[in-house]
Amino acid sequence: MIKPPLLSSTSGPADLSAVVSFMDTMAVQLVESADTLRASSMTTVAGNNIAIAAEGMVSRAGQIRVLAEGMRTSGDLTSFDEACALAGWQPSPQVLQSLQMVH
Repeated sequence: MIKPPLLSSTSGPADLSAVVSFMDTMAVQLVESADTLRASSMTTVAGNNIAIAAEGMVSRAGQIRVLAEGMRTSGDLTSFDEACALAGWQPSPQVLQSLQMVH
């Protein structure tokens, strides 16, 4: 299995403020997606697990916020990698490169 690239394993320093901002945005988008899911017509279908899925999305958003706050203080780039996994997102090498500082 091919593993996605990780920011913590890329060469070159990362722009920490951009990375933390990106993590905050991931959390907001997860909550917005959960709200959209809750408001969808699918919630009226018997036997679905939409409420549980939406709760999980909000929970993961909270975890991403905690990781972002920890990264603000520690600068540990593995927090970004964990946030991506929580959001279910695999960033491309180009995205990771855009988060690195330009010298």
